Amino acid sequence: IRRQRQMCIRDSFISCNDARYNFDNEFDPENLGLDPPTIFFHPAEMSLTIGDTDSLELYCYEIDSVAGAHLQIAFDSEVIEIDTVKYGDFFMNGNNAPIMFTDKGEEEGFLNIYLFYEPSLASVSASGTKSMAKVVFTVKDEGLAPLIYTPETVFRNPDNNTINLNTYGEGSINATQ
Repeated sequence: IRRQRQMCIRDSFISCNDARYNFDNEFDPENLGLDPPTIFFHPAEMSLTIGDTDSLELYCYEIDSVAGAHLQIAFDSEVIEIDTVKYGDFFMNGNNAPIMFTDKGEEEGFLNIYLFYEPSLASVSASGTKSMAKVVFTVKDEGLAPLIYTPETVFRNPDNNTINLNTYGEGSINATQ
């Protein structure tokens, strides 16, 4: 019996099989059908009711050497009202927060966000896949509010050259009573 117990203990610690994980989260950038480098909204679709306050994040996906960006988002200002814009992790340089300016453009229905990477001796740009900004908004009226990055959206490298993006993700907010 003692030998059987030793064999059972030994066999439970030794394994030749690797763990298998299923990476099928529909919100992972790889599963959104986007061709990097690109930008997208997360979540891409939201269903809310009038009076709700919620947020969405503006993400970049596999963008390299970004020193600054102008994000212009068209939205239906009759359906949603922009409350606050907070910077995300993408433009952070260690403990240095990015420089950010916003124009909520309530009358025109355009949100303008200007983000700049604060360089250091060790780093002059940001790269990768992360949240650039978080937009907090309130639902004012019912309707479908599309969220679209306009052609005014631009990314620049440290030499002030435009970084071309392959696709622009779209989003929407479905507001009901």
